[in-house]
Amino acid sequence: MINLLWFSHLVATSEVLAMGVKSGVDLGVLRSSLLASPAASHFLEHDALCVLADGDYDESFAIALACKDLGLAVDVGRDVGMPVELSALVEQVYRRARATFGDLAGEMSPMRLYETLAGRDFRLPSPAVAFGGDLT
Repeated sequence: MINLLWFSHLVATSEVLAMGVKSGVDLGVLRSSLLASPAASHFLEHDALCVLADGDYDESFAIALACKDLGLAVDVGRDVGMPVELSALVEQVYRRARATFGDLAGEMSPMRLYETLAGRDFRLPSPAVAFGGDLT
């Protein structure tokens, strides 16, 4: 259940970031606005930074394992008679990322799919660049 919710959060966040930047909203402004709103989350504030700051899609947890976990979660939902439409959609996005980037791609790879759809990488400027110089 933990992984299901985390992966769902990743897909939803990626979609919001893609729509925002594709609409012309600055990624830093969008992220700051989300963090200052009821939509703020630990995922957006901390977990997504590996992609947003460094382009690291976290290969320490392979997407093949994420797909396995999502498949098990969807199976549990069906076994107990719970409609799991959203979970099944998240699983589809992860399977598409796995097909695109390979079994060993990182668990954050669905963000790469949304970067492609947005036509740009989701990267925040480094603090030195953002403030126009060296911070030391």
